[in-house]
Amino acid sequence: MNKTDTKPSLHVVIGAAGSIGAEITRQLTASGKLVRGLVRSIPKHSNNIDYVIADAMNQDELVSACEDAIYVYHCLNVPYEKWCDVMPVVTKNVLEAVKQAKAKLIFVGNVYGYGRLQNIPVSESHPMVAETKKGALRNQLEDMLWRAHHAEESKVVIARFPDFYGPGVVNGLMKPIFDAAITGGKCSWPAALDVQHDLVFIGDAARACILLAEKESSYGESWHVPGAGSLTGRDFIEMVYRETGSKPAASVLSKWMLTAAGFFNAGAKELIELLYEFSEPLILDGSKFANKFPDFKYNPHQEAVVQTVDWYKQQVEEIAK
Repeated sequence: MNKTDTKPSLHVVIGAAGSIGAEITRQLTASGKLVRGLVRSIPKHSNNIDYVIADAMNQDELVSACEDAIYVYHCLNVPYEKWCDVMPVVTKNVLEAVKQAKAKLIFVGNVYGYGRLQNIPVSESHPMVAETKKGALRNQLEDMLWRAHHAEESKVVIARFPDFYGPGVVNGLMKPIFDAAITGGKCSWPAALDVQHDLVFIGDAARACILLAEKESSYGESWHVPGAGSLTGRDFIEMVYRETGSKPAASVLSKWMLTAAGFFNAGAKELIELLYEFSEPLILDGSKFANKFPDFKYNPHQEAVVQTVDWYKQQVEEIAK
């Protein structure tokens, strides 16, 4: 008897404390699904979610934590400077855990592996020709996943996203923008303010992952989930500042500035090789996903920004208590 016939399907989210992992976990729990969120430590606000402490660098712990899973979401991420040491090991361990559980794997991907885009909008068939360190690593990880899929060790689906924003997204790109807008300060945007760039709301990204997970025919392929439409960095920043009532104030974060900052900040140094994604248009062709899920609707950027500003304001209020 198949394990799906005996009890509700278990969704295991690896990296459930990160922005996308937390949102997937929240949405699954809210919809009444059986969920297990894997974390290194229990979050302050657990919200009745079933969290399990597990170290993804420890294969035995991960295999145990994924026992009985039907769906496993690989959402774990680490700072750029740790990618090369951590991500291959974690992904190998995830694949072993998925294999032993006989589960399906949903991988949260990005577009670094394409390198400089050869056409706009870019489809999933774009060659994986990245020359950057991070792009080459992402391709290495995807190769591991596809080998496991073709060897029938697990079924794999990859969702490829542009940059996230939304509640819980506190990375080095988005947090300074929302913080500055709320305080009336000045923010920065990489490379160029007036180049079109896709951004995806974290809530939409999580919904897309869940849809792909539960659609049997989505496996064995990659899928672009581009968001509600491209906009320039200037457009996005002005939208955020308008919602806070502040006057927009933005500058360009150039290569030389990142180089200088890199002497003190490893994250800034690691961003330099990705500046091409902001100096050139980054627009994904999302028609494949749209045709597969015609009822899926993205939150308009304006509405998503309102939700994000509200969340950031709540964080400020909590700190002030």
